[in-house]
Parts: sequence; C-alpha cells; structure tokens
Amino acid sequence: MLRDIVISHQYHTKPRVLRRRGMKPDDDIHRKSPVYGLEVGLAPRRIAGLPLNLWRLAIVIGIAQFSMSIWTWQFGIFIAEIVEPWQMGLTFSLGTAAAIIGLPASGIVADMIGRRRTFAVALIPMSVGLICQYILPIWPLIPIFYGVISFGWSFVIITARAAPADQLVEDAGKDSAKVFTMMLFPALAVDGISPMLAAIMLSLGFEARFLLLIGGIGAVIAFISVFLFVRETLREDIQLAARKGPTLNFRQFGTNFWKLAAGLLVHYFAFNLAFPYLGNLAVDEWNISSSLYGFTWSASSLTTAGLILLIGGLADKKLKLGLITALLGNSVIMLLLYSQTGFISLLLIMILWSVPLVLWIGAENSLIVEGVSEEMKGRAMSTFRVMMTSSGLIAANVGAWIWSTTNSLRFLWLIAGIVSVVSLLTVAVALKSIRLSQAES
Repeated sequence: MLRDIVISHQYHTKPRVLRRRGMKPDDDIHRKSPVYGLEVGLAPRRIAGLPLNLWRLAIVIGIAQFSMSIWTWQFGIFIAEIVEPWQMGLTFSLGTAAAIIGLPASGIVADMIGRRRTFAVALIPMSVGLICQYILPIWPLIPIFYGVISFGWSFVIITARAAPADQLVEDAGKDSAKVFTMMLFPALAVDGISPMLAAIMLSLGFEARFLLLIGGIGAVIAFISVFLFVRETLREDIQLAARKGPTLNFRQFGTNFWKLAAGLLVHYFAFNLAFPYLGNLAVDEWNISSSLYGFTWSASSLTTAGLILLIGGLADKKLKLGLITALLGNSVIMLLLYSQTGFISLLLIMILWSVPLVLWIGAENSLIVEGVSEEMKGRAMSTFRVMMTSSGLIAANVGAWIWSTTNSLRFLWLIAGIVSVVSLLTVAVALKSIRLSQAES
C-alpha cells in the first residue's frame, strides 16, 4: 500500500512527496520540519478533528470516567448519612491532598515512560480504592479510600491532557482548543449517562454504596482496555530526552505558564469552595431527590458533550477572550445556584453551565502548554493541576466551615460567586501580559 506525505518548505513552492509502504491509516512517519522545527509526519486519518489513535485513548478514558461518574455525583449525599460536615470536609481535603501528590508524580512518569503505561498505572489504585470503599464505608476509612481513588484519578487527568498535547506538536498548535475538547467528548458523554443510570438503580432500591462496586469493576475493565486498544502518543526519543533531562525545571515552563497559573488560582479557590457540596445543596435546601439531582447532572454532561461537537473549536478563534467568557459564565452560575430553587431551575442552570465549561476546557488547556517544550508538556500539565488542586485543599475546609457556621449552603454559593467575580480581575491582568505564538494567536 502506498501513502503520500506532502511536506511544504518555507521557501519552496513545489512540495516534496515521500512514500512509505505498509502504513496503517493512523500511523505516523516522523520527519523534522524545516518550518517549525517540530516532528511532523504522515497525516493520520481524523474523525471530528482527532486521529484514530487519540479516539481509541479517548474511548478508554471514557470507560475510566464511568468508574468515577457512576458514584461521584452523589458521593457527598451518600457520606452525609455517615459523617458530620467537618468530617465530609476532611474527606474532600484528603482526596485533594492525594491528588496533589499524584499530579506531579503523574506528569513526571507520563513524560518518562509514556502516556499509555501511565494510564494503566493509574487504574490500579482506582480499582482497589473503589472496591474497598464499597466493602468498608465507615469512618475513618472513608477519607483514606477516597484519597487512594483520587491519587489514581490524578494520573488519568494528566493522561487525558498530555496525549492531545503530543498531537499538537505534530499539528504545530493548530486548532488546539478543538483537540483538547474533542478528547473529552467520550468522557463527557459517559458522565452524562452514568448518573442517569445510577439514579434509575437507586430508584429501584439499590444501595448507594453498590455504585462504588460498579465503579471498581469499570476501572478493571478500563485497565484491560488500555493494553488491548491504546497506543502510545509520546515518541520514544522524547521519553528518552525526558529521562536524561532534569526531573523538574520550573523555568522551562516559560513565563506565560506562571502568569496564567497565578491568575487562575483565585477562580479555582472559588470553584472548590462550594462545588463539592452541590449535591447537598440540591437535596437539603432545594428539596430535590437524589435521583432527580442525578438527572440534572446527566443533562449538563450530555449538553456539554453535544456542544463540544458544535462549538468545541470556538475558543481557538480568541483563546484569551474564550477563557474570560468561560470564567464569567462560571461566576453567573454560582450566583444563580445561590438565588434559585426547584428542580426545573436546577435543570436549566446545569444545562446552561455547559457553555462556559466547553470554552473553559479548550482555552485553558491550550494556554497552559503554549510555548512549553515537547518533553516538558506532561510536567507542565501536572504542575498546573497541582497548583489549582491545592486551592481545594483549603477551599473545601473553608466551605465546610461556612456551611457549619451559617447552616446555609445557599450562603456558601453566594460567597463562592462573589470570589469568582473578583477572580476575573486577576485572570484579566495575567492574560494581558501573556504573549501568544503566531499559531496560538
């Protein structure tokens, strides 16, 4: 089988054609580009902007997402029957602390041994933690098992972001927001279906902890699927360069990275202040059943997945404007959760939330890796996640304290909304000082 590669040179008007035999449609032939100094190759077959190899990875990430989505939407409601609010806050904080440990480790590991092996490693603590949480949902084991799960999930988060970053090296940064958002399409679709399935099971009389067992089984299936279907996205020469270079060199991330990270910290603090208690707000103060709350969560995720297909690349037109618009939308949603009530209102709010989420995913991830070298992208992603997740270590406890002190989750969402609005100023200042490359602009 013959396949053509057309490589256009910066000063050549006639393209040079290279031929290779026996190539599969999504295989890559790596050559040094005289234009960008990047590794480029045989253009892989694409569906909706993603090569087939990334689609395979995205689908398996969707299976891993199922192992989380089937239970996380109502986890706060579930443990509220077992623990006190301060213990709930401690549980979420311990999960955050475990993720803070896992995120930098996952970035280093992903750069050194590849995305595929890192993904497989992630699913081991996830499956063990979920099955143990199902067997022994008691204090003080609940926060311990939750931490084990969060540690594993942090590796999945980095894999889902680092793999498309590898492809952007091949594409010279073209349509970066679309690539990042499409990568999450299967996961968001699963995140929409899973709570709906779980809500039906709960309405049929299944215990809430049974969802944890289903999640554990899903993690095992995802582990097997990694070896059956997923192919590596990070080239061996880049892995070798990562192993030979410094384990972590913050200066190599560039000034744009640090400016953006510093600007977004306040917004993430506001988000983590109240979001862990969204289910409790719906059930306790909006008087919505846990099953109906699950349907609103499903509606939000399914709408987000649909919008990714329609406007997944919208943020590519103006990355900075896309990010500011997304964060403004988040602020409005937080204030609506404070002021509204009832099932219909929550359903509309959750669906509306999909629009800023799509812009947020694409714009933020594109800006994070802009200007970061190939062998450092995984570590840049993980370092950013550590910084943002660290805000939740404090925010979840502050949120629990506000809830306990005021006995009002509505007031907690009001505070979160106000802090979120203030965060727009810090992000705007950071974005104003960031200079993008021509491809990202």
